[in-house]
Amino acid sequence: MNSKKLTALLLSIVLFTQLTMPYGGALAEETKSSQDEAKELLQKGLTIFEIDKEVARLNEQDSKIGEQIKQNEQDIVKQSGNVDATRKHAGKVLRAYYTGDRDSIWMLLFAANSFTDVLRMFEYLQMIVTNDHRSLEKFTDSFKQLTKLQTELATARTDLQVTKDKFLQQRERLVKLQEELDKQLAVNAQAQVIATQIKSLNDQWKQEGLPLARDYLDNLSMAFRELPQFLIGDTKYISMTSTTPIINLTDADFNAYLHSKSELLKTLNFEFNDGSMVATGKKGDLQIAIQGNFVLLTNAEKLNEIRFVVNNLEFNSFKLPDTTIEDFTKEFSLGFVPKKVISYLDVTSVETKKGVAVVKLKLSL
Repeated sequence: MNSKKLTALLLSIVLFTQLTMPYGGALAEETKSSQDEAKELLQKGLTIFEIDKEVARLNEQDSKIGEQIKQNEQDIVKQSGNVDATRKHAGKVLRAYYTGDRDSIWMLLFAANSFTDVLRMFEYLQMIVTNDHRSLEKFTDSFKQLTKLQTELATARTDLQVTKDKFLQQRERLVKLQEELDKQLAVNAQAQVIATQIKSLNDQWKQEGLPLARDYLDNLSMAFRELPQFLIGDTKYISMTSTTPIINLTDADFNAYLHSKSELLKTLNFEFNDGSMVATGKKGDLQIAIQGNFVLLTNAEKLNEIRFVVNNLEFNSFKLPDTTIEDFTKEFSLGFVPKKVISYLDVTSVETKKGVAVVKLKLSL
């Protein structure tokens, strides 16, 4: 090959390289941008799906509370009648004692002609007194029941207003997200494909992801309740070197404990970090990621409880909205109360660091 042809070939290669390399980079960047946009649309579709469920739940709750209010109002009318009737009877009884009418009947004992008559008269007087007490108790009970119904009505009306506010808030959020999604799909060349993928993701979450997440949380709830027994079963977890007993639990030991509790939990692993905890579970093609942290709370029994509070939940790398987390939080209790197992120890603080959770205790006699 002569020098002219060689030069021409080299120039062609250089020119081709200059033309194709930037184009290839732009194509890769464009592909990544399209993938990111598609994932964003899928994420928005899943969020809409879950918030729509919450709106439906709030609407149903609104109807139930409305029916409860109607029933309470009817019960109050009926109970008010009972209170009026028992009040009149109780008033007669109190008036009789106040005016001395009841004192006079006791004088009948002295008018008896025999001991047998005295006993018979005494039994009769006891019946009168018992009936008087019963009348007063009926009035008291009726009034208490009326007060209870009125309190329940006030609570129901407050709950109804809270539910309506939440409903309007979530519906507004839903409408806004749906409008955003519709606009984005309207200008996307792959709108039909993405819409199909959104439906597929929502169906997969509903049919497979949601049951798996519930199973994980149900198993975790049981494991958390039994965690104190595990901790006191081995002296390596509790340090008594100071006046303050301290529990040090590594994420490796915690995972070993979880794996011993159920087959499903063998597929879940926690990682402790500074101020947070991340749990990742994988079953087949399904992956659940839970992020949160241990916090110290006072429960309904006024006992200090260590609770795992979830602040982020993902399914196959897609985030679930706060409404989903809130529903799970109401259903599953992820915590434990050390004092229920060791009555003389109470919790004063809890924190997570890299690889370890530290719980400080105090003697509580």
